[in-house]
Amino acid sequence: MQTDGFDYLQQSCPSLLTELLEYVAKIGEHSVSPCLYSTEVLDGGDANGRRVKPRI
Repeated sequence: MQTDGFDYLQQSCPSLLTELLEYVAKIGEHSVSPCLYSTEVLDGGDANGRRVKPRI
């Protein structure tokens, strides 16, 4: 993480940075990776590979 904002946060509020990183790590452990389903959702197909017309 090489940004000025990250460096500022690291210097000014290290406890907040630690809390945010722990929160993100906890969510990452318990969530499904968005990469697993991203192409299925975007290509217009359903879970069975059929083409589905979107509802308006």
